[in-house]
Amino acid sequence: MEQKTERRLYIYLPWVLTLVVLVAATLYGYYGVSNNPYETKFIKVDLLSTMRIHFLEAIEAEKNAVLAITDEASKGFAAQARQAADGVESSRKEIESIIYQEKLPQETEMINEFNSCWAHYRKLDENILDLAIQNTNLKAQKISATQCAQELARFEENLNRLIRQNTHGSQCNEAVMLSYEALTAGLKILALHKPHIEEADDQEMDKIEQSIHSYDETVRKALGSLRSIAVHGENEDLKHAETAYEQFMNLTGEVLKLSRMNTNIKSAELSLGKIRLISSQCQEILTRLHETVQALGDYTLPRLKKKE
Repeated sequence: MEQKTERRLYIYLPWVLTLVVLVAATLYGYYGVSNNPYETKFIKVDLLSTMRIHFLEAIEAEKNAVLAITDEASKGFAAQARQAADGVESSRKEIESIIYQEKLPQETEMINEFNSCWAHYRKLDENILDLAIQNTNLKAQKISATQCAQELARFEENLNRLIRQNTHGSQCNEAVMLSYEALTAGLKILALHKPHIEEADDQEMDKIEQSIHSYDETVRKALGSLRSIAVHGENEDLKHAETAYEQFMNLTGEVLKLSRMNTNIKSAELSLGKIRLISSQCQEILTRLHETVQALGDYTLPRLKKKE
């Protein structure tokens, strides 16, 4: 008898286990995340909160990347901004999937609105970060203040020796006048570096470059006249001055090239202007969506009236 009972148990056991699994799966499907509005609500609220936090982190890091004064700092903040934006994107995909499954018209409309705004923000943000890490204006400023200033100081030092050689008492000859002319024009070129680096308008930069070209012609003409004077043709100070000036102008060309790229000014203008409007729009949409999700299912029990 016992053996027959055991046989029956072995025969029906697989069917019983299968039935239990099916019932469990059915119950989970009904009460699980996708069909439990309260649990789904909490998940969506959490995702939206995470998105808003990462969004603020991305905005802050992007501003820091623009304001940073070294390549290392700019790149570090840019990496932080991209990482925070990736965090927003990850949560966005999750909540988008949930909202599309639920098919609630109001939430679907808002997530689509955010998707459009977010795509615009990411494209502009990436452009700003790419510009910020180049730091061309800061690099131009550094070259001008260090290498250019050093070469012009060498130029001035050699011309001053030439001036002293040709000054006798209160009298000075043509070589002195030409040396002063070349030195003055060279100093004016250096002085024009700063307004060119700070200028955002291409036409204004064109005008500054025209002035630089005019002063450069003055310097070269004066040096040529000094060279034509027989006594100065083989003068070592003049040769050293010419070498220093050539190096100065080569560096000036590099300064103007970097300044023309204007990456710091462009990134700052975008960061303080257009992207602020877009980020505000995105945050406003997230806030509305957050409020809509929170309002879903917020039912309060009716109060019982006291008997008089």
